[in-house]
Amino acid sequence: MVSYTRRWKMLFISFLVFSLAGTQTSLARTASEERIKKLEEQIKVLADEIEAIKSASVTEPPVYEAEFGVAPAASKVYRVDQGVSFGGYGELLVGNIKEDSHDIADTLRLVLYNGYKYNDHIVFNSEIEFEHGTTGKNKDGSAGSASVEFALIDFLISDQFNLRGGLLLTPFGIVNEIHEPTTFYGVGRPEVERRIIPSTWRESGAGAHGTFDLGGAGELSYRAYAMSSADARGFKASDNRSLRIKGNRARFDDIAFVGRLEYDPIPGIKIGGSMFYGNTGQDEEVNGQTIDGLFQMYEVDAQFQYAGLDLRALSVWTSLDDAALINQLNELEGNASIGEEQSGWYVLGAYNIFSALNSGSKYMEYLAPFFRYEKFDTQEKVPAGYERNLANERTQYTIGVNYKPIPNVVIKAEYQNLDNEASEAKNQFNFGLGYVF
Repeated sequence: MVSYTRRWKMLFISFLVFSLAGTQTSLARTASEERIKKLEEQIKVLADEIEAIKSASVTEPPVYEAEFGVAPAASKVYRVDQGVSFGGYGELLVGNIKEDSHDIADTLRLVLYNGYKYNDHIVFNSEIEFEHGTTGKNKDGSAGSASVEFALIDFLISDQFNLRGGLLLTPFGIVNEIHEPTTFYGVGRPEVERRIIPSTWRESGAGAHGTFDLGGAGELSYRAYAMSSADARGFKASDNRSLRIKGNRARFDDIAFVGRLEYDPIPGIKIGGSMFYGNTGQDEEVNGQTIDGLFQMYEVDAQFQYAGLDLRALSVWTSLDDAALINQLNELEGNASIGEEQSGWYVLGAYNIFSALNSGSKYMEYLAPFFRYEKFDTQEKVPAGYERNLANERTQYTIGVNYKPIPNVVIKAEYQNLDNEASEAKNQFNFGLGYVF
């Protein structure tokens, strides 16, 4: 009997041992599976992070957008949370852009943007420009320059109303404020916006800017400044570029009002208008007569962009009082007279042919042939007793192409047919490289 009972005890104990062993094996297997699962999850997280790093390393540079009447790359400071912002742009040219007898290669400009966002309401923004590679003279006696293109403080109050002061870009035309090389077609800026609208035109002043949301009717933006006016001593027959004092100890005896309105009814369409109104005599006198020299400039423009198509048009006209007195002040005679009236216009059409190809290549996203036609006269009317110089009544067309391997780099080539009523102009080929960052 004892032997029989002992045998059952042994069997029961053996059963318990095997059961515990099986349970331990099962628990071990479960723990192992959980560890494997956790390892797999960790590996997946690491793999996702590696892919994210790879993607970030090949991400294309951002496509900047203009804000508050400031060019795209120069607008970066408005998008930082706080602190310093840095950017810039540059242009290199090869061609005969000065219409003289020699082709040239020119580091036309290198521009550095420096801004500081103090908080959401106060922002400093500036543009420092170096032109022609050096401030020294070349073998032809031409020197480069280093200049402050603009330096302003924005007091951002609301979408509709903000204050701005400092050395300001004149809000006039399409190119004067938005002049980075990736934003316009051609190696050089349109001649109408160089010779009549003297880009890059800037003066010291203060004013307001803002944008109104019109709901389904689009947006209406404005910029309105009081600025140091032009100086009559800078008028000449061929263009208005010498009117720019550039904030360099400008006489402030006369003040000008400058304003611009832009209406965007729907995305892709922009209609704009600008005006300049101010005396330019700066208390100068000729034969006992004080010169007022009221200078008025008015401009309208339109831009249309849709599915690779880009169309632009601009028209400008000016009038100047006391032109005869200003001629005497500047000792101008005969056909060197300044214009009592000036006018100019241009139309431009461009099409990005890659927009219709869907090539899938990141280097085949933007190739835009363009055509620009310009007609302008800086002596449309001269004072009695003076003559017009027919060389200042000009017509030209430009055919070219802009290629962007990435949105912030552009390679340009163009052919220009230049003509004037004196038949003295010459045709030219130009090439350019531009970039923003």
